[in-house]
Amino acid sequence: MRRKWASLGLLGRILVVALGLFAVFVLLGGILSAVDPSDGEPGSPATSSTPAADAPSALPTHPVKVPTVTATEAVTVAPSPAPTKTVTKTAEAPEPTTTPTPDVYYKNCDEARAAGDAPLHRGDPGYAPHLDRDGDGVACEPYAGP
Repeated sequence: MRRKWASLGLLGRILVVALGLFAVFVLLGGILSAVDPSDGEPGSPATSSTPAADAPSALPTHPVKVPTVTATEAVTVAPSPAPTKTVTKTAEAPEPTTTPTPDVYYKNCDEARAAGDAPLHRGDPGYAPHLDRDGDGVACEPYAGP
C-alpha cells in the first residue's frame, strides 16, 4: 500500500484526497436529508403530512388574560470626580540691566568678536542677516569644527 501511495505523483495524491472528501460530503448529505425532512430549512420544525383527526387542539378557544408585571430597578450613580487642571507657569526673562544702543553695525563677525558682542542673537543690537550664515537667528557663532 505504501508503494502505491508513493508511486502516485503529487497531482494523484491531491485527486485521491479530493475524491475521498467528496464521498464523505455526499454520504453526510444523504444521512442529513433522511433524518431532517424539513426541506433543508434550519430551525424549522418537522411537520407531518397527515393531521390527526381526533387530536385535541392545543390552542385555547377563548382569550387568556396574562398578568403584566412591571419591575423597577434603583440605579445609583456615583458622582464623577471634578476635572483637574494643570497650570504651568513660565519664568519671564529678566529685563536687561544695560540700555542697548540701537545704532550698532558690524561689517563682519571679526568686528563683532573684537567688540566682545559675538555671538549675536536676532533682536540684539548689531545683529544683521548678513552675519547669520545658516539663518538660525544666531550670528557670528563659534565654529565647532568637524
